[in-house]
Amino acid sequence: MMPVLIARFRSAGGLADAVVRLRAENLGPVEIHSPHPVVVEDDFSRRPMVSVPVIALIAGMTGFLISLVLQIYADLADYLLDIGGRPPNSWPAFIPTAFENGILCAVLAGFASFPILAMRSGGHLSRPLGALRDGYFLTVRPRGEEARKKARRLLREAETVEEGPP
Repeated sequence: MMPVLIARFRSAGGLADAVVRLRAENLGPVEIHSPHPVVVEDDFSRRPMVSVPVIALIAGMTGFLISLVLQIYADLADYLLDIGGRPPNSWPAFIPTAFENGILCAVLAGFASFPILAMRSGGHLSRPLGALRDGYFLTVRPRGEEARKKARRLLREAETVEEGPP
């Protein structure tokens, strides 16, 4: 198994240029580790079509509507009670419970979708290098000896290039 190449850059621009060059050569998976998000020109094609907030919003609205409809159905058709002369469809009383169910569905969908989308987009949830705050780092996992040599040549503008364990 090939060792991982770890390159350190002085600026976000140098890091972004190196990422574009490495991805164009398709030498292996490339990961960015930086203290803030670095926008790379070709990143827009790699982003997932859906995001966690969109999934949470859809799940929350669906949970709210299903809960509200289920309570209204139960009150009108299945278990009709006339208490104190209230109208047959007293839907305002069902809003708090439906809201709580919507929030529950949104939170559960957010927790479930985050790791799935993170792993699908190529990210890793536990990489110790990602916790660094003092530089811009790039890791490359070359696919073979020729790819490793070519990646080293492409990373010549980096401040340092080291080999790490696979």
